[in-house]
Amino acid sequence: MDPAHRRSYLAVLGGALACYAALGAVLRLLPHLALSSALLGLAVGAPALTAVLARPLGGRLGDGFGPRAVVLGGTLVMAAAGVPLLFGHPTGLLIASRLAAGAGEGVMMSAAVLWLLRLAGEGRRGRALGHIGLANYGGLTLGPLLTDALGHRPGAVFGAAVALPLAGGLPALALRSPVRPDGDPREVGARDLLALTLRPGLGLLLVNVGYVALLSFGTRAAQSHGVGAAGAYIPLFAATVIVMRTAGAAIPDRFGAARTLWVAAPVAAVGLAVAGTSRASVLAVAGVVVLAAGQALAVPALGLLALARVPEARHGAAAGLFFAWFDAGVGLGGPTVGLLAGAAGPGGGLVGAAAAVACAAPVAYSSIPSVARSLTLRSKPPV
Repeated sequence: MDPAHRRSYLAVLGGALACYAALGAVLRLLPHLALSSALLGLAVGAPALTAVLARPLGGRLGDGFGPRAVVLGGTLVMAAAGVPLLFGHPTGLLIASRLAAGAGEGVMMSAAVLWLLRLAGEGRRGRALGHIGLANYGGLTLGPLLTDALGHRPGAVFGAAVALPLAGGLPALALRSPVRPDGDPREVGARDLLALTLRPGLGLLLVNVGYVALLSFGTRAAQSHGVGAAGAYIPLFAATVIVMRTAGAAIPDRFGAARTLWVAAPVAAVGLAVAGTSRASVLAVAGVVVLAAGQALAVPALGLLALARVPEARHGAAAGLFFAWFDAGVGLGGPTVGLLAGAAGPGGGLVGAAAAVACAAPVAYSSIPSVARSLTLRSKPPV
């Protein structure tokens, strides 16, 4: 990657980081507001409800109009979602704001991924898919720290939630949209695109069940087993993902998506099972680290599989469809693991989630020859 592209790449990544910091800041504030348990759960999960629909839309718009304009639009929607809360935060307005913020984030994220993919070029796409996760985890780590620094004052936190996306959009104002690849974005129909990304998307859903299980029941499982390090589970998971996606960013590109996934997903499953069953703090902590390391590599590997047979002119739409399965994993995984935990205890919920993660590779790594063949024939010039 030449220096100009590298600077643009870092600027786009930094903009996404600022947007996720805004989300993280509000997430940290929500438990301090006067909300019932049901409303708190709805406020926490509301962005995923709109993001799951907005990600494919953002990807399609990015393919058609270029990622620059779409990133800008997404950041503006995120900022606008927080403005009414500066004057008060009644429950209905808060939920509406969270839904709007999720829509803006979904559009922004898909366009940012497309921008990173085009800047990275062939041979570095796995790195780009992993790096967007760095922005996510980094922002969701820095945002809560900002809320703590602001003393959990709603006005100040909502002000930050407005300012941060605006700051995140500034790089897009200063940068040029990358060169659009040859080809017509309409060349591949929606049905073909869905077919090409379906199995990797389902794999992402299954991998994400493990993440949701750790977030929801990891601490309870550790406490039920008398593990003293329960409070370190979530920070340790996030830190390990950040380290792996920084130090090991090139692994999916270098060794291939399939090889990476067939190792990373079972490793993540073993780590989650150990974290859910171990009664020794050292083993439980090691399980969390192993889970995070496996997931950190499995997600970009799955993303590479989703893009493998998709023409470059449709990479935005494909990435949007693929990452929408992440939100589906949050929405479906939480209640499913909750049922397992209710029947078999928190540790049993984690073990059941580990079984889902272990299925990610066989579910995702399957060719779709009829669709692939039709696209290949369609792209060949007439003779």
